Amino acid sequence: MKNLKNAILLLFCTFLAATTLTSCLSDDKDNNDSNIINLTGAQRTQTLQSLAGDYSGFLYFYNGTKKDSVEFDWNVSSSDSTFTSTSFPISFLQNYVTTNSNIKDAVTNAGRQPLVGSVNTYAQAAKTYWEQNYYFYLMTPANKTLKFIYNGKDCTITFDDYQTSSYGYIYPQIQYYNKKSSINFLVKNIKVGDDQMDVNTAFQAVGSR
Repeated sequence: MKNLKNAILLLFCTFLAATTLTSCLSDDKDNNDSNIINLTGAQRTQTLQSLAGDYSGFLYFYNGTKKDSVEFDWNVSSSDSTFTSTSFPISFLQNYVTTNSNIKDAVTNAGRQPLVGSVNTYAQAAKTYWEQNYYFYLMTPANKTLKFIYNGKDCTITFDDYQTSSYGYIYPQIQYYNKKSSINFLVKNIKVGDDQMDVNTAFQAVGSR
């Protein structure tokens, strides 16, 4: 298979753009049927228990043409398969609002917001990665939304199930290796009151326990 060490290093570099958000497995030519294993219930529980814990890191985005980041903390619970961030940093989205002052004002000034989601394990894994304790998951925000109120207006950030790029499909995937984790957030659109605008951009957070 392609150099696993390089894939792991790539995963935890602080980089952006669609190339960084697709799975490290996506171009592995050895990912054929003989390399795929079906996970038992106990094995899937094992992967979730490995991921569980409190993480501190950064969420990465573009500020104009410059790569930027904001501090970001989250927790994964294995008892109820839940992702929780008590302070999701929505202000970074101001960089993706160019035409609507009401939406820009809301995401800039509303402050950090709670975000909860469900974490799901995969039924299969690539054997080579499994043997290295390198695990993959999907994280779906509750109702695929983050809702808050700003200046009396209902506000909603909606997340995608997947997005496409010239590099392939991007999923709301969590990757884990050796107490480090990355997670993709696929923001579809933002609505503030009656105003709505599309974002259609994937963002990645990287952190460690």
